[in-house]
Amino acid sequence: MYIGRTNQKVMTYARPQVQKVTVTLPKAHHPLEDILSKPAVRKALLWMTRRGPDGKCFLERLCENYDNPNADFWTRLKWYWSNKAIDLALKKAGLDKETMKKHLFHHTPTVKSLALTAKSIGTYGLTVPQRFTAPLFVVWNITQVCNLSCKHCYQDAKHKPMPDELTTEEKLDLLDQMADEYVPFVAFAGGEPLVAKDLWPVLEHCKKRGFHVTIATNGMLLTPEMCARLKEVGVKYIEVSIDSINPEEHDEFRGLKGAWQRSIQGIRNAVAAGIRTGMATCFTRETVHTVDEVVKFAIDLGCSTFAHFNFIPVGRGKEIMHHDLTPGQRELLMRKLQRHLAEGKISIISTAPQFGRSCIIYGSEEGVFATGHAGKGEGKKTLVLSRYIGGCGAGRCYCSIQPNGIINACVYIPSEEVGDIRRQSFKEIWENALFSVLSDREDRGDHCGVCDYRHYCGGCRARSLAYTGDIQAGDPGCVYNAHEWIELTAGADSVMTSHFAMPSGFSLSAGCGNGCGTSVQTPLVQLKGLRQQAEQLAQIVTSGVVQAAVRAGEISGVPEEEVRDFDEVVDRLSSLFTKN
Repeated sequence: MYIGRTNQKVMTYARPQVQKVTVTLPKAHHPLEDILSKPAVRKALLWMTRRGPDGKCFLERLCENYDNPNADFWTRLKWYWSNKAIDLALKKAGLDKETMKKHLFHHTPTVKSLALTAKSIGTYGLTVPQRFTAPLFVVWNITQVCNLSCKHCYQDAKHKPMPDELTTEEKLDLLDQMADEYVPFVAFAGGEPLVAKDLWPVLEHCKKRGFHVTIATNGMLLTPEMCARLKEVGVKYIEVSIDSINPEEHDEFRGLKGAWQRSIQGIRNAVAAGIRTGMATCFTRETVHTVDEVVKFAIDLGCSTFAHFNFIPVGRGKEIMHHDLTPGQRELLMRKLQRHLAEGKISIISTAPQFGRSCIIYGSEEGVFATGHAGKGEGKKTLVLSRYIGGCGAGRCYCSIQPNGIINACVYIPSEEVGDIRRQSFKEIWENALFSVLSDREDRGDHCGVCDYRHYCGGCRARSLAYTGDIQAGDPGCVYNAHEWIELTAGADSVMTSHFAMPSGFSLSAGCGNGCGTSVQTPLVQLKGLRQQAEQLAQIVTSGVVQAAVRAGEISGVPEEEVRDFDEVVDRLSSLFTKN
């Protein structure tokens, strides 16, 4: 049991010993790693990120004054030699000066990201994964209010606000605290963020403090006028949730007839307004086979990004956990998403940390790699970067804020309150001991703790907590933890009985496991024989799945037929859950 500074408890269970599956990863190293590891460089980075009397650090002033046409004579003279040094470095690296000015030196969120990274390396050293002095990315559920009633809502949003939601003044103060710690990216969600009563002053303040702002919305309120105003206040990205390309399926999941049509029109309006727009989908086992169609639909709508949201059984999602993907289905999904990312027709992101691993296994060494929930890049240098910032970012480079100022490691971990902004500063909360624990991927249960891909993935902490009660357990949604999923599915594991209620309308019935269908109400304790059989089947089927064979210096991916075989086993075990 872990007890944090705020006395929150993270329950643990007896973690089984697992055999490590060894793979050969592409050799990737960058000379910059050696430079950043030097003690003298760490001291220099701390000096460069120390704020001066004007509230800015040296790194910010350096970028601000690089080839700045608005600077006066004495300012240009002061920074002359620094500008010349940068020009020489860009020329040597073969980088376009104007492009770098636009996307780096004169792009405030990027400069903040650099400052935060530099300060973090200066403070903690170069760590794998990298530990940060503040989150790179914050998801802020700005209000509890929502105009829909989605079945899978992690927030369990209502039609009225929390009685203790932060005031406008408290929200602006929190933004100032985050800006002072170099937090570069903020995503507003909910509920439905577009109904928040003080959304506009908050967005205006975000623009003033230089945040890169995104909006996660159901799209119902994205009229042309709304989109124009969002663009005016500096919103850079809008993400609209679409559960199915079938209108009836989407509307049924969202609890409102006609919701699909309004949301799709909202996407079209955002695209027409010139705002980067993404379509987000949470696949279930009933819809996962449509992934290629869904991605193509997003492309046809003009979206720049397709976002896959991993299903997490929290909030109202607890009631539909039986719709969660099997490990085999998730593996095939990751594989297909990697293919779409490699094709380059649309940017692909996923909240499933296994996506980073999939880019390594199924892609090429010079291909496109995911560096986290929202990042990507090409070649070995990106592979190096993803080792430091890739995989699950909960409590390490990302956190969430509730409408009432409660801070969690992730929006999908609402049960673990890390701090309260009304009682502590944002900086104090980020230094909570739980976040230190989540930054350590060596202390993980099941295969997540020994996996060679743990620095690129690490498993989803929210899924581990929701399914096992242990935030550091193995992610049961990964094929490498097949035994854990089979135990949970079979209902024979005490973890499940301790932390999960049966889905409404379902009962556990015993059968022979091969389709004989002898359905008798059976206590869970009588299923140990089935559990042993499941483990044997899993060992046989997954023996080829969890191996990354190396041929001609390249990592081979998991053959689809092997994953489908694995999925068949899981489906047979899942048939134990039968409708009353």
